[in-house]
Amino acid sequence: MMSPQTPPGAAAAALDTAATTTHGAHLSRSLGVGGNVLITLSGISPASSVFILGGAALAGYGTGVFWGFLLAGVISVLIAFCYAELASRHPIAGGDYSLVSRVLGPAAGAAVFFIGLVSLPLIVAIFALGVADYLGVAIAGLDPLGTALIVIALAVVTACFNIRTNAWVTGAFLFVEIAALALLALLGFVHVERPITELLDPQALDAATGGLAPLGIAGLVLAVTQGIFSYNGYGGAVYFAEETKDARRAIAKAVLWSAGITVLAELVPLTAILMGADSLEDLFGAALPVESFLSASAGEAVSVVVLIAIALAIVNAIIAIALQSGRLLFAAARDRAMPDAIARPLAVVSARTKMPVAATIVMGVLALAACFIPFDVLLNATGSTLAFSYGFIALAAFAVRRTRATEAAASADAVSPTAAASAAANGYRMPLWPLPPAIALLAIGAIFVIGILDPAQWLSLGIAFGIVGAGFAYYALYLRRSPAALHLLHGDDDEEFSA
Repeated sequence: MMSPQTPPGAAAAALDTAATTTHGAHLSRSLGVGGNVLITLSGISPASSVFILGGAALAGYGTGVFWGFLLAGVISVLIAFCYAELASRHPIAGGDYSLVSRVLGPAAGAAVFFIGLVSLPLIVAIFALGVADYLGVAIAGLDPLGTALIVIALAVVTACFNIRTNAWVTGAFLFVEIAALALLALLGFVHVERPITELLDPQALDAATGGLAPLGIAGLVLAVTQGIFSYNGYGGAVYFAEETKDARRAIAKAVLWSAGITVLAELVPLTAILMGADSLEDLFGAALPVESFLSASAGEAVSVVVLIAIALAIVNAIIAIALQSGRLLFAAARDRAMPDAIARPLAVVSARTKMPVAATIVMGVLALAACFIPFDVLLNATGSTLAFSYGFIALAAFAVRRTRATEAAASADAVSPTAAASAAANGYRMPLWPLPPAIALLAIGAIFVIGILDPAQWLSLGIAFGIVGAGFAYYALYLRRSPAALHLLHGDDDEEFSA
């Protein structure tokens, strides 16, 4: 804690240094906004989102993808506003878990921790099991399981290198996938077959007639939901808060830049495909619409090169998510949110690489084990958890303003220049509050309503409710009986590792 005589500039510098030495951990504060954005975008993997989720959306919702992904982009930016304000107030490693636990309390934090603990390794497994499908265009006969295990092992090893090395590695891969998206956009816009005004009337393929038919409001809402899932991941910037310079201001920028770039990187090529496809009926009826458009527009040889680039993009995403998942477990261990015998080794940071190696390896082992779970179970187990995470973030974005108001009132009576500097360092405040979290909650509510009305989603929703319920049960049975953990999770030591 700074003395009352410490000048504000020195206080900020001290906080920046303290963020690297939390509870004996030594994370390296060596990332700028750009490095953080490179890793975050790599975890989102816009190219694989366009080919996989975007392709599925084209098949299901036709030209409704334009409105669906456009509206989803607006909602995603509003959720990014929530992340940005929360992260500037609590720039702590651990992602959603750290934000929610500090603002809504340790019970909600435990629920979000369980969501991440389960979903992140499963997402890595899902991505890894799909790598063979794309590498198969160049290397025939690849075994999906064997390929997945090798890819995860290599990704986890890479994730144990220092953070700047990972920023460079993921940045190089990211350049390749952005080039693939730029090619898609170029192919569509160079050979425009229909004006953008034709996309304003949502139409989808009618399986009965083989022609186009108007897309109902329910289908459009589902397209929006698909877009939200496709853009997901910009909140990943928060995982690297303690490794980002001038974190209180920089993390908000990293979140907002990541969200904005993701929306453009996915919406523009999908719009180009809709405008440039020779036949919308053929496009929507194809088993793999984006690959079909690419092959028809650029030829088989170019398609093979691009599909290999998508495989590299997926590997890149696995590296980035391995980095995030390691910091989730590290942050929870450092908060003593688990028994000391488990927490102590997981909270250790390598003296050489300044990375939470043990926590990263443990999460990698969980991802390796998840590869042996049936693929449809993996999808169901991760399908509805995102809506819960966003719901907690939106609720926290409401609550954080009340916390800020209390702090501002306290600092107004303080005579310490350090207290005044700390109050001034609260950071980013979202525009139009409380509209962003309110609209986000409405969108999340719509996702839940759709899920409840669709029996096909009941299993996914049930698993998600079970994970959240397990988190609250963990709090009730263990965490609330741990004074040390509650002290940290209420944010009492946040100055020690925020900047």
